[in-house]
Amino acid sequence: DRSLGQLQGGLMRAAHLVDQMLLLARLDPESGLPSPAPVDLTPLAEAVCAELGEQILAKRLDFELQAAPGCVVGGQAEWLRVLIRNLVDNAIRYTPVGGRVVVGLSHDERACRLQVTDSGPGIPPEQRAAVLRRFHRLHQGDQPGCGLGLAIVARIVELHGARLELGEAGPGLAVTVSWPA
Repeated sequence: DRSLGQLQGGLMRAAHLVDQMLLLARLDPESGLPSPAPVDLTPLAEAVCAELGEQILAKRLDFELQAAPGCVVGGQAEWLRVLIRNLVDNAIRYTPVGGRVVVGLSHDERACRLQVTDSGPGIPPEQRAAVLRRFHRLHQGDQPGCGLGLAIVARIVELHGARLELGEAGPGLAVTVSWPA
C-alpha cells in the first residue's frame, strides 16, 4: 500500500509538471493576447476558490474571498483562471494549518486589482525576482511543486499588460496583480 501510494504521488507530480510545462509552451510564443474579451474576475475567483475548497478545509484555514462586483478586465478568461488558481493554490500550500488566506478583488477609476494574501512564511525581498523564474523553488522539499507556478503567473500578467507585485502581509506574502483601467 505504501509503495502504491508513493507511485501515485509521483505520477500526480509528473502529470502536474507536464501540464505546467505545456501551459508555458502555449504562452511563450504569444506576443500579445489573441482575441481579448471583457472578463469579469469575480466569477472566476469564486469558481477557483470553490475548486480548492477541499484543500482549504483540509488545512482548516481561515479563508475569505472579498470580491467587489464589476472588476472586469480585457483578456483571456482561461489564462486569467490559471493565474488566479496558481496564486490561490500557492497561498494555500504555503500557509500553515489554521492560518489565514484572503483573496480580494477591487477596482477604482485607475485599476482593477487582485490581491492574494496569506499567513505563510512569505518570500524575502531579495528572493522575489528569483521566484518568478522557471523552476526556481524557494522552499525546497517543503511542498510539492515544480517551480513553474509563479513563472506562469508572471507571463500571463505580462500578456495582459498588468503589473505583478510581491510584498509582505504581516508574517506572510501579499501578491497583487493590477490591470490599468
